[in-house]
Amino acid sequence: MKQLLLIFIPLCLLANQENNQNAEEQESFLSTIEYGQMLYKNPRGISCKQCHGKEGKGGQKIAKYYDKYKNPKLLRGVDIRNYSFEELKASLNNKYKENNKTKHHKIMPIYYLTDEEVKAIYTYLQESNK
Repeated sequence: MKQLLLIFIPLCLLANQENNQNAEEQESFLSTIEYGQMLYKNPRGISCKQCHGKEGKGGQKIAKYYDKYKNPKLLRGVDIRNYSFEELKASLNNKYKENNKTKHHKIMPIYYLTDEEVKAIYTYLQESNK
């Protein structure tokens, strides 16, 4: 009987822990994906979708300019769907690596997002591009 009780108590504790996690998820106003979508549309300033499109595919026209020979050029947003979490985080902090050197984007704004907010945007991009 004692052995059965020793098995039953941990199972009850495990079930209670799972119920608490489900209750926390149910109490949340937004899912992580919904929160990421909201932040993607309006992170704090210029919307990500203005340059990177609805789901991060890029190609959006940012600006028209002329090179030194007066040829017209278009600056377009890049595809960010395949960025790793670390790459997305660096970009949102206006940094990227090229030849193992950290550089600053010439046009990308800095958003001052928390890791949790960047993770939500990353999760949204991953989910919306399945």
